[in-house]
Formats: sequence, structure tokens, C-alpha cells
Amino acid sequence: MAKKLKGDQVLTGQLLREGDVVFYAEDGSWSSDLQKAKVATTPEQIDELDLFIAKAEEVNLVIDIYPIVVEKDEAGQLVPSLIREKMRTTGPSIVYADF
Repeated sequence: MAKKLKGDQVLTGQLLREGDVVFYAEDGSWSSDLQKAKVATTPEQIDELDLFIAKAEEVNLVIDIYPIVVEKDEAGQLVPSLIREKMRTTGPSIVYADF
């Protein structure tokens, strides 16, 4: 990773075939549910995530893997800190109508 982020972090990427946004989960799988993401809170855990990125991309299941900073909202749910990542997790911001 080129620059160090500050705060709790999770890994995100996109499924190669489907293009869905996914998060590296506690059980070692990739999940579309941010709440299942493995959260790194210490410098050692964050370093482990950094090492995992190169290995995970070699498998060609998930691409464009990178860490994002997350925080907990009032309800205790994980939410991304940056607007860009919030938009990625909630999906398109416009509603398409059938014409």
C-alpha cells in the first residue's frame, strides 16, 4: 500500500466475474456484507491485510483489492469513512424506471 491510512480498516475489492463490491470476511471468504468484514484495528493486523492483498489478487477471484477506513455508527454497524466507499457499499444513487 502506497500510503498509510489511519483508523480501523477492512479490505474491499470487486468480484472479477460479477463486478460486485465485496469485503474480506472473518472466515476468509469474500462477502458483499460489510458487517461480515474482518476489521484490522492494530498496526500488526493492518500489516497482515497488506500482505494478504498480493496473495488474494493472484487467485483472480477478486480484483482491485485495497484497504478502506471504517467506523461504527450509533447502532454499532460498520460504515465506510469516505463518501466514495459509502456509495460503493450502498449501490447506485439513482433509481432506474422501466419505460
